[in-house]
Amino acid sequence: MNPIHFFILCALPVFSASSFAISDSINNQFKKIDRNKDGFLSRSEASIDPALWSKFVSYDQDKDGRLTLSEYHLYASK
Repeated sequence: MNPIHFFILCALPVFSASSFAISDSINNQFKKIDRNKDGFLSRSEASIDPALWSKFVSYDQDKDGRLTLSEYHLYASK
C-alpha cells in the first residue's frame, strides 16, 4: 500500500472523531444559551454572547428573528 494512502486511511478516523466533538460542543453551547428550551435562540437569549448578539441578524438566514441550531453552527464554527 502506498504510504500516502496509508496515512490518509489512518488519519480519516481522527478527523471524523474531532468533527463530532466540535459538533457536540456547539450543540451544548446552543442548549446553554437557549434559556426557554424552545429549540431556538432569540435575540435576547443571544445577548449573553456580545459577538453573537451584534451579528445576530447576519446569521438569521430565514429572517424570522431567531436562530436555529444550524444557523448557530454557522456562527460557532468560525
